[in-house]
Amino acid sequence: MKRIFALSFCLLLLVLSALPCAAASSPVRLDNELTEQEAGYLDALFETVQKAYGVEAFFLINYDYSQGDEFKAYVDEFLDANRTGGDAMIFAVSSDNYRMITQGKAKDLLTTDDIGTLYDAIKASDESGEQYTAAVQFYTALNTLLAERSGVAAARLPDPPKLPGSVPIPDEISPVRGDRLVDQADLLNDADEAALQDKLDRISEEMQFDVVIVTCEHIGSRTPMEFADDYFDYNGFGYGENHDGVALLISMAERDWWISTCGYGQTALSDDYFMKYISASDFYYALGNNHYIKSFNAFADTVEDFVIEARTDKPYSQDHKYHAWSSVRVGLVFSLVVGLAVAAGVTHSKKEHYSGYVRSKGEAGDYMVGSVNLTEQLDEFLYNKVYRTKRVKTESSSSSSGGSSSYHSAGSHSSSSGRSHGGGGGKF
Repeated sequence: MKRIFALSFCLLLLVLSALPCAAASSPVRLDNELTEQEAGYLDALFETVQKAYGVEAFFLINYDYSQGDEFKAYVDEFLDANRTGGDAMIFAVSSDNYRMITQGKAKDLLTTDDIGTLYDAIKASDESGEQYTAAVQFYTALNTLLAERSGVAAARLPDPPKLPGSVPIPDEISPVRGDRLVDQADLLNDADEAALQDKLDRISEEMQFDVVIVTCEHIGSRTPMEFADDYFDYNGFGYGENHDGVALLISMAERDWWISTCGYGQTALSDDYFMKYISASDFYYALGNNHYIKSFNAFADTVEDFVIEARTDKPYSQDHKYHAWSSVRVGLVFSLVVGLAVAAGVTHSKKEHYSGYVRSKGEAGDYMVGSVNLTEQLDEFLYNKVYRTKRVKTESSSSSSGGSSSYHSAGSHSSSSGRSHGGGGGKF
């Protein structure tokens, strides 16, 4: 009996000693919550890098910390608690700085110059709050660096998970033009979808300029710019040898909107004027209030007007401004306000002739008793330049009221197919 008890006790100790290994946390820790598929994919990237180069590579983003001793202690503790050997590294990003620690093989393979290379790979995603995308980009860039330093071919990273609600993009450019409206996120009812599809087809065929709209729940590991560019290219869109057209992407996971222009679209829908206009138009405000059919119709109408004007006269610009119905409404409201002001002035002048009218003093000093000295009073507003902000994930059904537009331009760039694109986008 004692021997059985002793054996059982030894087995229990073995099980308990193995628990810390089994309970090891993810090699990636972010402020944003990860789905099970996203966390699994990042684990697979970690394992691929470790197997190929013998280095445990951890990635961390925590905006609750800034630079300083507290952040340093937090990073050190995370690395010590998760590494299983002496060949390890960690790349950590706080609210205002980033830090890299290397040990063993990682120290031999990476230099201090590489911290800038790695951050450059994730900078755009970090600044826009796309933390999962930043983590994927970190492992992709690290894989390239470690392969170069090791003198071997880069490891083949696992394919990203196919998320539900994402729109598949062909591996090769399709010879057949796809549907100009794909509402994978199911934002429109059947009647609105059919009417919008007909509208996009009519505009595209009449102008020989593809106008494309795609909505989805997720876009995988691509950035909105990459997804919109690739969707347009690989689904056979674009008229003529320059592939004239434009695509609008709506991704509900992070409430991203992105416009990709191609060919003549870069001329007619310029980054410096069209993007600024469209991001403060009915398109944007309807989108922010979840009035999707109104938003998409406004987008299509605006694109049609811009392309027609560019081909018949000259492209709209700061010197040749576009006046939509929304601008006319602003003029009408202004005229109404002026009219009411004039009427109020007339009424005011008539009231002065009535007896008993009380006239206010013209100078504040007339009301002052005693001696009061006032120095110059100023309201001074200070603005902090924010590079990164902590984002909280919201459900795709959450509402968002229209407000000030925020967008950034992509500038002229080449997509994965080699074609030139422009455009820009932001959040809604």
